[in-house]
Amino acid sequence: MQPMHDSMMFTREELEAFPVVTDFSVKLFDAGEGGMHLEYASASLGRLAHFPAWDHVDRDLRHFIPSDVPLGTLAEPYDDRDEAWRILVFEDGGWIYVAEGDQPNAARFASRFRVLRELYFQAWAALVDQFNPITPLDEEES
Repeated sequence: MQPMHDSMMFTREELEAFPVVTDFSVKLFDAGEGGMHLEYASASLGRLAHFPAWDHVDRDLRHFIPSDVPLGTLAEPYDDRDEAWRILVFEDGGWIYVAEGDQPNAARFASRFRVLRELYFQAWAALVDQFNPITPLDEEES
């Protein structure tokens, strides 16, 4: 079976080999002139992947909604890249898979992991809530 998207070259066996991360988080870090940048992290493993071209992410998070969270499917992954970097994020079978490489057309990814879908969205919700909190209507009227 041929992949439906040229960037997807993962067999079922390769997907099963993605390490499972159970302490996943989404964090910001200061990237100097680029302002705040975003990283996927693990308390036990440290940085798992990041988005080096996403400058001043804290500004964007003020307007973030759930559909803005990086996510695709196995057939059509979220695929972001820059001059020396590429990241794929996709969901399959209740898992979110992340693969990060050091070339814009990378087909091999030095960093690969997977996290349960629920944990992925909980981590994103926690970060987004810091910048774009949901305020109940009854609190706005007070």
